[in-house]
Amino acid sequence: MRILLAEDNEMNVELFLATLRDDRHEVVVTRDGEAAKQRALSEPFDLLVLDIQMPRLDGYSLCRELRAAGITRPIVALSADAMPADIARGVEGGFDAYLTKPVKVGDLRETLHRLGGR
Repeated sequence: MRILLAEDNEMNVELFLATLRDDRHEVVVTRDGEAAKQRALSEPFDLLVLDIQMPRLDGYSLCRELRAAGITRPIVALSADAMPADIARGVEGGFDAYLTKPVKVGDLRETLHRLGGR
């Protein structure tokens, strides 16, 4: 599976790369929302994983823009905001799943396998 990971925190990037590469996924990393948008619109990905709080374009806005541009691939939110209202906002905003940080490796793998099989 080819995955776009948009995350600006280096420690989180390392964790996700270790987890995702263990499952033999190809992972492309961007460090801000604008870069993620450009890659998502110009390259084929099976799944997108977006941090909510990124420089230049936040995850909520990025997800809305990608959906408006016709992107139908699964999009997963990553956020430290774990209140029910935050999760509801993410799902209403077009995310297929909303994972809260710190993300459990098992939750990340299960979500990617579930959504990546679409």
